[in-house]
Amino acid sequence: MIFHTIYIKYGVRALLINPWIYDFKAFDFWNKPLGLLIVARLLKEAGFKVELIDCLDRRSPYFQTNTRTDDYGRGKYYYEVVDKPKLYKNIARYYKRYGIPKKIFVEVINRLDEPDIIFVTSSMTYWYPGVFEVIRLIKEKFPRRKVILGGIYATLCKTHAEKYSGADIVFTGPAEQGLLELLSNLDYPVSTKSTAWLLPDFSLYNKLDYGVILTSRGCPFHCTYCATNFLFPEFKSFPEQQIFEQLIFFNQRCSNIAFFDDALLYNKNFTLLLKKIIAGNYNLKFHTSNGLHCRYINKELAELMLKANFKTIYLSLETTNPEVQKRTGGKVSTREFLKAVKLLKTVGFPADAIHTYILYGIPGQDYQEAIASINLCHQLGIHPHLCEFSPIPFTEEYKKTGFDEHTDPLFHNNLFYAWFYPEYKNELYQRIKGLLTQSPTSQDPG
Repeated sequence: MIFHTIYIKYGVRALLINPWIYDFKAFDFWNKPLGLLIVARLLKEAGFKVELIDCLDRRSPYFQTNTRTDDYGRGKYYYEVVDKPKLYKNIARYYKRYGIPKKIFVEVINRLDEPDIIFVTSSMTYWYPGVFEVIRLIKEKFPRRKVILGGIYATLCKTHAEKYSGADIVFTGPAEQGLLELLSNLDYPVSTKSTAWLLPDFSLYNKLDYGVILTSRGCPFHCTYCATNFLFPEFKSFPEQQIFEQLIFFNQRCSNIAFFDDALLYNKNFTLLLKKIIAGNYNLKFHTSNGLHCRYINKELAELMLKANFKTIYLSLETTNPEVQKRTGGKVSTREFLKAVKLLKTVGFPADAIHTYILYGIPGQDYQEAIASINLCHQLGIHPHLCEFSPIPFTEEYKKTGFDEHTDPLFHNNLFYAWFYPEYKNELYQRIKGLLTQSPTSQDPG
């Protein structure tokens, strides 16, 4: 266990903000700012009073949209069209600010009592314009208060964030590792607290269409296009008791739960967890939003997932090319993928419940790979989902692009990269996207 001693002044108020998304497309695919919600729990346990503004909350108490929510709790974000950065000027799509209207955000912060300290999170590196705008507005309103920026963008693009974001402090890595020391150094002087097993605090939400659960953090694989090992170098499973506390909490508030682990099936406790979910008779529908590792799917596990009421299964395939599979990390082979699909169907999962992620645009990748992978999914009657490659700092594939720490993160945008780099011509991209519409699903969240 990890322990820290800090001394918190009574009634210290912390404002936590999840910024807008600035992009060409965005969809609420069970998206919640888990890192920020872990910060919220840490702060509460340390004695802070915590307030959350989630600009991406479609059930926000400040602004609720009329966009449709599907049977699994997902839906489109409200958006406003904004000016495109110069880099994107030739992209023939609208650039949008997704989330609550900017006007509403300003009205909300104008009504707030002044917080003592402000935390802003960040997600995709190329979504930083929304982060910058939130920081600018919050600094205008509360110029005397320190703003701490954390999250994925802050960790992967620290130099850029320190130079341009406007935050007073850029915090990198998980909150459990060092945030309390930082607060102590900022003179927030009370109790000794354990931060080894902190899970997200969803009690800050007024209403939930879905819940998100982590049973672990990290991943044992080292895929060349993924930064999970940089963000979370150690694989760690969370205690069973805390996982069930989350299930009980969500069971009273919503009907859909998405597991957000990077390596859900690698967790040796997952089978036992499924058995206890079945015995608990929860009134919940479960989903796996991140791609599952096919090699860990066996008949017992597939049967347990069906009995536990899993409604959507997302598998990682990425490509059917065996050389690329091996070169990029070896986490899956086509044989393992086919076996997993067969097992899921055999135990009773309908083909309509099985989804597959296919990666497109890796440097040097032949576009025929994507076509072959999509065609295989068509033959199996399952859903292919195209994931345009995004160059992520601190990965092997990022190095091949020629980018470095000084490259504007806007270059990381997957749509921009796939459309405009020479080896990925627009007409090929459109051909591949056209194939997707022939599959059982034609939904393109965006």
